[in-house]
Amino acid sequence: MRRTFSLSASKSNPISNVRFLKTGLLLLSLIPAALFAQDPEGVRLRLTYQAEYQPGMVVLPFGGPSGPLATGIVRQDLDFSDRFKVSEGVARAGEPLNLALWKERGADWVLTGEIAPRGSGLALRLVLHDAVYRQVKADQTFALPAAGDAGFRMAVHVAADEVVRWVTGTPGAAASRIAYVVSGRGSKEIYLVDSDSENVQRVTSDGSIALSPTWSRDGRSLAYTSYRGGTPSLWERNLASGRDRLLSDRAGINITPAYSPDGSIAFAATVSGNTEVVSLDGAGVNPLTRGRGFDSLSPSFSPDGARIAFVSNRLGEPQIYVMARGGEPRLVSNTPTVAPATAPLRPGPPAGPGSRTTPGRAARTRSRSWVLMEMAAAAHQSGHQRRPELGTGRAACRVCIAKPRWRRPVRLRRTAGNVINRDGGGLFVLDTVSGRIRPLVRGRGLGLPDWSPSFGRTAGN
Repeated sequence: MRRTFSLSASKSNPISNVRFLKTGLLLLSLIPAALFAQDPEGVRLRLTYQAEYQPGMVVLPFGGPSGPLATGIVRQDLDFSDRFKVSEGVARAGEPLNLALWKERGADWVLTGEIAPRGSGLALRLVLHDAVYRQVKADQTFALPAAGDAGFRMAVHVAADEVVRWVTGTPGAAASRIAYVVSGRGSKEIYLVDSDSENVQRVTSDGSIALSPTWSRDGRSLAYTSYRGGTPSLWERNLASGRDRLLSDRAGINITPAYSPDGSIAFAATVSGNTEVVSLDGAGVNPLTRGRGFDSLSPSFSPDGARIAFVSNRLGEPQIYVMARGGEPRLVSNTPTVAPATAPLRPGPPAGPGSRTTPGRAARTRSRSWVLMEMAAAAHQSGHQRRPELGTGRAACRVCIAKPRWRRPVRLRRTAGNVINRDGGGLFVLDTVSGRIRPLVRGRGLGLPDWSPSFGRTAGN
């Protein structure tokens, strides 16, 4: 079945004195007052795709203390993964599992669980049954803190992500968080929320402008830009201690940070009157790009850290470039854009005459295609040959995250889909395979989301 899903941006005033930023800054001005301007007009994203078969998954009630709570979390996580048709099952205590009956009812998989005390915490045993071949697919026990502990839900998310991996070969994205910016009266502050919309936390309380939250590779820190001192400086927040560390307060701008696999940080800074991508390590600040009369920003490292993707207007319009460290930039986009792309790249459709669209590029991996563009982020598609189609139009939907990104197959599942922003609605998660949209955070003035790595895998689980 071939289906089409459309997103578009309503007409609004253009931003003056703009310089393109990363993660959905959408050409924000260097003047703080202009940071509250709206998005450019008339951008529409249309995703054309085929429906994908979703196997039936029955989650039977877990036994033991906190069993009902854990059952609800796992069931919702599997539903939000958009990989299965999840349904509730009813089982009586001591009743043997009848896989043939569940298969007749449309189940391909049946998940059972049991929680038991273990030391000061709990142990969750999950068993995945193959209803088609009537055998056990996987059996694993997961350590959990007590139900009242702040880490209980995240630990259950880790277990649910493993269930997704058992079936599909790639883990789910439940054990992750999203950083985003909330606009208030004269300020922008950074917040966090779990992937299932729970546990909203405020990160900054500066009464100033905070932008570009970016997760470190281990998920323990956020790099971001703040105007707390009157100028855009780069900071790093340790999320465990709540302490900030000043990374750069160079004269000019310090924006669009990105973490390298080796732990160093690249960002855009003012160098000799231009905006250049620079690296920050123990030796100080080192320019990675050099130019005269044009700007470069929004860096993103390849998984091995050997190459960098970034955005530059050196040809007059914002384009995506890739270069090895110390090498020459190579143009990889062929239409004007503001920070789309992954790697390797596949060409998107051309923009029409007079179009103000920002075509994205799809990255092919072993199992998924991902699309990143000005008005959409971290979109994933199934392995079928299909790609987004872009045009111009007007509607009440604004997607708000963008930057060049690299993805390794093992990390593709960390984002279950797009994080999009709808006028008057808030942040939503879009699954481009099924076309499903679910709310993440409701409210106005929300934007610039950045999805964390999986906390289960960063912890070594």
